[in-house]
Amino acid sequence: EWGLTTYIEALKEAIDVVLAITGSKDLNMLGACSGGITTVTLLGHYAALGEEKVHAFTQMVSVLDFELDTTVALFADEKTLEAAKRRSYQSGVLEGKDMAKVFAWMRPNDLIWNYWVNNYLLGNEPP
Repeated sequence: EWGLTTYIEALKEAIDVVLAITGSKDLNMLGACSGGITTVTLLGHYAALGEEKVHAFTQMVSVLDFELDTTVALFADEKTLEAAKRRSYQSGVLEGKDMAKVFAWMRPNDLIWNYWVNNYLLGNEPP
């Protein structure tokens, strides 16, 4: 079974291999989206152990403050999250169409309500 620990261990192994090949004492890292979250977790682990294998870290589009109120969070109760986990676990993947639905709620005025108002309320044909 894959989990966060699996990804952290893979990152640790990759870092050790890069350091061994290059002979460097540390390296720079880049993490994007959930890769940024995973890397921040690893950096916390390294900090707790006093390991200085990473010199600099750049992250892109990584949400680290999960307490922030967002439109997506309106629908993220325990029951919904458990159902999503169960569905992903059963199929083995998170389908792109399901991920697209979540991303649409990050910009609901553009990606949801615009079409709902135009097509349903105004009765216009979709473009």
